Amino acid sequence: MKVFAFIAVLLIASPAYAHEQADPAHPHVHTIPAAIEKNLVEITQDGAYRYITANGIPNHKTGQFPNAGNPNSISPQNYHYRVPLHPQNSGHSSPKNGVIGVALNGIPFDPATAECYGRARGQRGPMESCEWREEAIVNGHGKLGLDTSNAHVQPNGAYHYHGVPYGLLDILGGDDVVQVGYAADGFKLMVSRSGAYKSSYRLKKGIRPDGPGGKYDGTYTADYEYDAAAGNLDQCNGTMLGGEYVYFVTKDFPFAPRCLMGRADASFAFHRGPPPGGMMGRPPPPGLHPPF
Repeated sequence: MKVFAFIAVLLIASPAYAHEQADPAHPHVHTIPAAIEKNLVEITQDGAYRYITANGIPNHKTGQFPNAGNPNSISPQNYHYRVPLHPQNSGHSSPKNGVIGVALNGIPFDPATAECYGRARGQRGPMESCEWREEAIVNGHGKLGLDTSNAHVQPNGAYHYHGVPYGLLDILGGDDVVQVGYAADGFKLMVSRSGAYKSSYRLKKGIRPDGPGGKYDGTYTADYEYDAAAGNLDQCNGTMLGGEYVYFVTKDFPFAPRCLMGRADASFAFHRGPPPGGMMGRPPPPGLHPPF
């Protein structure tokens, strides 16, 4: 029989508004409707794994959803993530599409988009088959309806981060370097408020040879290339910190890691997050700790 050590339970409620209301100081920021206003996340561990169970509702204010760039509304999910308690660095990177990690408030990090040049907006296809995938953050500006926490909503109602989760950072407080979550392989996800840890990707020079054409300007993932001399993070946006390997979420591309140095747990296998409606009412995938 497993013995589970209780680590943390966060229950953070917004004011009980009967309807979505604007913040007078920030007119483009709206509260979540009262019916789904509570952020619920539980983090526990046993001797081998850390388990993160969450309802996918953020513990900070969000942008207004739906909006002109994102037609979806936030709705509760039923997340059951698992990461190794003692992650192992393989020494080589492995690409990771879809959800690459989960924030301490239970919101997934899913930096890649489903938008691809040559496909109609909203049209889906295999993640690996897109040569010119659009980015959600271009030259510091959010696209596809991103809010000020670099997040928007999938068709199934899943609110998720594409970059630095500023709303969460404000709540966490602390020093310059702050842990904001865990990657799918178990290593920590960090943010440097000062930008002391810099991405080593840079824009390619010249003109795109095919596809959308035009100058490399950051609109597409393929506009970037890794250059170890350009920053102080590796190709997965990671580095050694205090004797342990960690990843950084940065304001510049890749924003959140697009590859992992360890093995992603099976609970992160869904490329675009859990199926419609999350895993609500369904058992977790085989091998996962059941709901708490």
